[in-house]
Parts: sequence; C-alpha cells; structure tokens
Amino acid sequence: MIRGIYTATSALNLQELKQEVWANNIANLDTPGFKKELTWAEAAREANLFRFLGSQNPYSLGRMTAGVQPGTEKLTDFSPGRLEETGNYLDLAIEGEGFFVVSTPSGEAYTRAGNFQLDEEGRLVTVSGYPVVGEGGEIILPAGGSVSVDEEGNISVDGEEVDRLRIVDFLNRAVLRKSGENLFVAEGVIPQETTNFELRQGFLEKSNLDPVEAMVTMMEALREYEIAQRILVSQDEALQKAVNSIAQL
Repeated sequence: MIRGIYTATSALNLQELKQEVWANNIANLDTPGFKKELTWAEAAREANLFRFLGSQNPYSLGRMTAGVQPGTEKLTDFSPGRLEETGNYLDLAIEGEGFFVVSTPSGEAYTRAGNFQLDEEGRLVTVSGYPVVGEGGEIILPAGGSVSVDEEGNISVDGEEVDRLRIVDFLNRAVLRKSGENLFVAEGVIPQETTNFELRQGFLEKSNLDPVEAMVTMMEALREYEIAQRILVSQDEALQKAVNSIAQL
C-alpha cells in the first residue's frame, strides 16, 4: 500500500508538470518564432527494501521503484512554424534552418522571432531592445531610407548595402536552452554559420504549436491526474483500514 501511495503521487507530479508545460505553450500561441516544449517521463530511482524482525539484523527484500518521474531535462521541439505575411519591412522570417543572433548583456543569444524594430540610435533590435547582430556587429540603419532584405540576409538602404544578418545553426540543437524573452543560449558551444535558409522580408514565423494538439494533451493530462488522484485516495483508505484493524487485534 505504501508503494501504491508513492506510485500514485509520482503520477500526480508528472501530470501536474505536463499541465504547466502545455499551459505555457498555449500562452505563447501567438508569440512569433516560439518553439513548444515537450515533457517526458522516466522510471523513478529504485530503493532498497529491508525487513526488520525484533533484534535480528534486517535482510533485504530486493529493490522497488516508486513509479515515474519527469525527465531531468526539458525538450524543445524546433520544427518550423508557418510563415504569415505582415507587410512590415522590419519583420523577417527564416525559411529553413538557423537562428538570428542578438547581443545581450550576458553574451550572444539566438532566436527565430524576427519581429524587429529600430531604437532611438537606429539600431535593429528585438522587442526587448537587444541589438540584432550582423557580420559587421550591431546593425545600424540610416534614418528615412527604404530598407530591403534579400533572401541571403543582405540588408540594403536605398539600394546601398549596409550589412548582412548573421544566421547561425547548431549541429546538435539539444545544447540550446531557453533563457526567457523568446531567446536561446548555448553555453560553451560555438554556432556554425549556415546558408541553408532563405530570408523572407515582411513575414513572421508563427509558433509551431498546434492548438488542437495542445488542448487534447492538456485534457489527457487532466484525466490521468484524476485517475492517479482516485488511486491515491483508494490506497490511503486501504492503509487506514489496515492500521485500524491491526490496532483492534
């Protein structure tokens, strides 16, 4: 019965985490370039069981697992989202592989969100104010000019080339970690310049979340949580009866 309580509790913890992850995914349904997170489960750590009889030395009954536990690392689904035309000349979308590079106080960060804007200094920045990085460093656009970005990321103002966007990728995207503000970081890993992409000016990449899939997953997690909750109550009632019966004897 004690084992049943542990197993049911571990199932509750897992489904609670799944609800949190998918609720956050749904909250970012309209966030440009957002990549949904996934949950996974693994067997909980095994524990040794012993039997104690009076003053005798305990002897082993074997090992047992306490059910399941959430995976130790979150998984990010990097599949592309659909492109939506906005008509805004500062909106850029990567069709294919790669990430935009931005400069933050903590170092380089990477994003698929191309909803950029200009700050007071004429720098191309993210919505959080972080400068977008080109091959020449921070990208500064002359005021009042007509901005054009071609498929290779070359930026021109009134027909004169200003800079070229850095588009990078990683051999193993599992090294990327979300750092907030729709950014990824890769500590200790140097990204590779990539050419397997096409830039789309006046477009934004939408979130790769399927809202129907998200709602179905959350409903399944809720049902599984309710089942685990009923099992936990049942195990607790059985344990209570056993304790009371032993006391009467």
